[in-house]
Amino acid sequence: MANILVVHGSPRPNGNSKMLADAFMEGAREAGNSVEYVDVGRMSIAGCKACEYCFKHEGACVQQDDMQPLYEKLHWADMLVYDFPLYFYTYPAQIKAFMDRMFCGMVKPFGIKRVALLLCFEDKDASTANGLIQSFRIACNYCKQEIVGEVVVNNVYEVGAIEGNPGLEQARALGAGLS
Repeated sequence: MANILVVHGSPRPNGNSKMLADAFMEGAREAGNSVEYVDVGRMSIAGCKACEYCFKHEGACVQQDDMQPLYEKLHWADMLVYDFPLYFYTYPAQIKAFMDRMFCGMVKPFGIKRVALLLCFEDKDASTANGLIQSFRIACNYCKQEIVGEVVVNNVYEVGAIEGNPGLEQARALGAGLS
């Protein structure tokens, strides 16, 4: 069974992307996986300063903010699931800051071998997300992380608009298929 960390990166606490995360977590837990959820969209996490303090201090980050307790969770996890909405054709600032702060894992590596993406957005044109998806794939390849699934749901904006969307079942099935 896997230790899965679901990282929600939307400033909207109970929006459509959170519903995707809930569906995924339901499936993953039913399959017997250990699942933890963190809401970085509501945390105070500054971007990486590229100061390389972590290189001189065994992977510790100089910044003392809400990212600090997440490092322990990142060392616990062997799978990471990113869950967020598309903002202005790219990552929301909240998830990007989290991702950038994982830089210290270059010194004291995290054991994350697999990743998944849960993404939703308002635009009716699904290709709007292509740039972000390509960026995500490149980053995962660089980190030698296997992408085990991508659930991308477009044409949802208002809170709850994703209700009844097949993407919820895709997220649930992705979680249920993991071990």
